[in-house]
Amino acid sequence: MRGRLARLSERSNAPATILVFVVLLVLAGVGVIVQNEATYRDLQQQETRVQAEILAASVSAALDFGDAAAAQEGVNAIRVNRQVRTVGIYNAEGRLIAGYGRDGANPNERIEDGIRGDVIAATVPVESGSERIGSVYLAIDREPLSRRISRYFLIALLVALAVIVVIVLSQAQAALRRANRELEERADALVQANAELKVQIAERAKAEDELRQAHKLQALGQLTGGIAHDFNNLLTVIQGSADMLRRPGIKDDKRMRFAEAIVQAASRAAALTGQLLAFARRQPLQPEVIDVNDLICGMVDLLDRTLGERVNVVTALGPSACSVEADRAQLESALLNVAVNARDAMPDGGDITLATALCDELEGRMIAISVRDSGLGMDEETLGRAIEPFFTTKGTGEGTGLGLSQVYGFATQSGGDVRIDSAPGEGTTVTLLLPCSGATAATRGQEALGPLVSRRQGRILLVEDNDEVGEFAEILLGELGHDVQRAHSGVEPFAAQHL
Repeated sequence: MRGRLARLSERSNAPATILVFVVLLVLAGVGVIVQNEATYRDLQQQETRVQAEILAASVSAALDFGDAAAAQEGVNAIRVNRQVRTVGIYNAEGRLIAGYGRDGANPNERIEDGIRGDVIAATVPVESGSERIGSVYLAIDREPLSRRISRYFLIALLVALAVIVVIVLSQAQAALRRANRELEERADALVQANAELKVQIAERAKAEDELRQAHKLQALGQLTGGIAHDFNNLLTVIQGSADMLRRPGIKDDKRMRFAEAIVQAASRAAALTGQLLAFARRQPLQPEVIDVNDLICGMVDLLDRTLGERVNVVTALGPSACSVEADRAQLESALLNVAVNARDAMPDGGDITLATALCDELEGRMIAISVRDSGLGMDEETLGRAIEPFFTTKGTGEGTGLGLSQVYGFATQSGGDVRIDSAPGEGTTVTLLLPCSGATAATRGQEALGPLVSRRQGRILLVEDNDEVGEFAEILLGELGHDVQRAHSGVEPFAAQHL
């Protein structure tokens, strides 16, 4: 506020200061002209008197001898000066001896010494020794007014130019002040806009964080609901089969059927758990160096049998594909999952192309394993949710929605990534990116199966914190003839030894 008041005070005082400066400049110019005029008048009077003294000295002898002709010659010599108006030479009694009057002027009509109008007059005595023998009167014209004006015009012009310069500078200063004022106002507006923008950015960041948190909670809810639903179905089968097995008098064929149902449900639960671990990237992997092209060639027969007759499997393998270091079983499972999804996207059949190519990413050299189908494709909304856990476009009971999630979890756990390109009516391409390995893949041969060797009975320390799992394992090991010692933690057996 004080700064604005100071700027207003400066703006109000600026015109008055400029006006005073202009007046002082004009007065200074006028003073210079007046001073110059006074100095020039004194100089002209001195020059006139000096000319009169020179004439007096030249005619002193003529006056001393009363020679009027000689005196007239002295007058004729000075009359060549066109500024001379009147010249008179007088004897001691004041009588005119010789004279000259321009334009009919009478030398006897003298004026007082000094400047009178347009005439500058001077009277000097003529002396012989110490005696005054006469006087000389000289009157010359002053410098014409036009010449005086032309002489002072340059000064007046300089003063006028100085005034113009001052006015122009004042206008420029005023314009500069206006520009500075506008810049200050814009700077203030920019500061306010910047502050508002920061507030909006903070609010937007807060809203985005809240939205991400809501999405996380939504995804967690979907994940929890999907797990609960699938495991509830499996537990229903297991519990129902177990209840049937507990009934007395059940036939052996039914007992085997219910036991087989329990085993199948447990296997499905184990597979579902493996998919969840792969999605969470916590599943332990057994990496090995794999030649990707050899692996895909070895899977062609499996894919043909799995995908059916209406699907044609085509390979387009790059000649310079590199080897990768990954879990072979998980990689085969990932490719199989993607191929099954591609088959389901082509209800009328079609082509599925498996291709490999090298590419350079920010993480380094990678191999791109792509599975492309000629199916229906996906819209943007479906494409954006394709990797979400338990998201599926299939009917109830036809899919768990964890296929691509498992593929994504395996890829990221192996140091790679998954990319999906799709458009309605143009099919879908799922690309699995894995980092190249500099090691050489070993050739997988047929492993020799030796005869089973009976194992000797032993003493086993069983550590398990879950009572149900520990009890089941203890019974199972006991049935195999082992002596089992049960403990709930790794510290418990050693603590028992010190007692």
